[in-house]
Amino acid sequence: MTTFVVVQVTRVRDMLVGAAFQAGDAAELLAASVRYTASRPFNGSSATVQRRLGEMAGRGAAEREKAQLRAAAALDAAVTAIATSALVNKMVDAQLDRVLRPLVRDILDDVLELLEKEPDRVQSLVRGQRDTMVDELVGRIRSGAAAGDTAVDRVTAKVLRREA
Repeated sequence: MTTFVVVQVTRVRDMLVGAAFQAGDAAELLAASVRYTASRPFNGSSATVQRRLGEMAGRGAAEREKAQLRAAAALDAAVTAIATSALVNKMVDAQLDRVLRPLVRDILDDVLELLEKEPDRVQSLVRGQRDTMVDELVGRIRSGAAAGDTAVDRVTAKVLRREA
């Protein structure tokens, strides 16, 4: 199991390093493309120059947006891979056992001690819960009976109309 966890962590690290190098390669290609475009001889009017520059700016903006979307997707995938890894799950479980279990035990001890010292508070709480449960049950029975009455009324109306 430990070997599996180490392999998964190593794989995630290698994915992140690979993504960084791919981003560097893309940046180099972009810089080379800009150098090539800027060094091309141009024989044309100012309007043509403005059009060509506008086209390059538009393409650059579009490519930047695509890159941002790809980077966000890659980051989401990396975070999901890390968050769902067995190693992270084991770490979270260990912390929950270390922190949550003693906390719940202490709180439960305090509650039981309070119940032992002040039983009247518990009795009033139980009575209030009982009343609420009874009211809820009666409400459900009433609504069920009303729905049944409506259904019987519809059936009766249909039967009487057919015979008449």
